[in-house]
Amino acid sequence: MKSVSINFGAIKDTIYKYSTKQLVRESEGEVTILSAFLTEVKNNPILKLQYLIYKNLEEGVCKKENLAERFINQNLKLLEGYSWHEITELNKKIRYSLLEQAHVEGQKGKEEFYEAVNTLIKSNTQKGYTDISKSQDAYDFLVQHLLNPKTSTEGTGEKIAEQEYPKFLSWKFVTDLAVNNFNERYSHLNEEERNLLKILLSTEEAKKNHFLDLKKESLESIGSILNESESEQVTSTLQRFTDKINSLDESVIMGHKLDEAIIHLTELKDTISELE
Repeated sequence: MKSVSINFGAIKDTIYKYSTKQLVRESEGEVTILSAFLTEVKNNPILKLQYLIYKNLEEGVCKKENLAERFINQNLKLLEGYSWHEITELNKKIRYSLLEQAHVEGQKGKEEFYEAVNTLIKSNTQKGYTDISKSQDAYDFLVQHLLNPKTSTEGTGEKIAEQEYPKFLSWKFVTDLAVNNFNERYSHLNEEERNLLKILLSTEEAKKNHFLDLKKESLESIGSILNESESEQVTSTLQRFTDKINSLDESVIMGHKLDEAIIHLTELKDTISELE
C-alpha cells in the first residue's frame, strides 16, 4: 500500500487506526491523539476545509458529468487564497506532532481516491504547477467516482476483528459530531446521530443518566452474545470490551470525558447489534 505522509486523508486514517488500537489497549494516549487532532481540525481553517473537501468528494453522488465537474470545482474553490506550501507545512506539522515517525497510510481501497484529491488540491494551490497530465487523470478519476452510485459497505465483513476493532472509536462518527459548526452539520446527520447530538448538548445529569443506560445495555448485549458464541476470537474480543466498559466509572467521569464515553458506547452498541 502506498504511503502518502502529508496527504490529509492518509493522516486522518492513520490517526483513526492508532486511536482504536490504543483504546483497546486501555492507553490514555489513544484518546489524546484523536482529541488533539479534532481540536486542530475545529480550530484551523485549512484542516477544516481539507476535511470538508475529502468528505464531500468521497460521499458525493452526481447524476451527470457536468454536475460532477461543477461539484469538484466548487469544493476545490474552498481552499482559494491558501497556498500549497501553507497546506503541506500544516499537514507536516500535524503528522509529525501526533504521529512522529509512524508509518502513514490511507485505509485499504481509498489510496487512489486520496491521491487524486491531494493532486487536485496541489494543482489548484501551487503556483506554477505544471503536471497537467497527472491533474487531469486525478480529475477524471474523481468525476467517475462521483458518477458511481455509493453503497453502504461500512462494517461489511468487519465483525470485531482482533487488530482492527472497527467503530468502537469511529473517526467518521466522532467527526460528524465534532469537527464542524453544529448548525452546518446538522442536516447531514441521520436520526440516530441527531438523537446523540441532543444528548451531548443536554445537561450533565441527563448525559450521566444516558451513559448509565448505555453501559447497562451494552453489558447485557455482550453477555447475551458471549453465552451463544462459539468463536474464541469473538469471545476474547468481547471480553476486552466488557473489561473496558466496566472500567468506565460514572462517579469520576465528567465533562468531555463523559461525552467521549457516551460516543464510544453508542458506537459499541451499533457494533453489537450487527453481531446479534
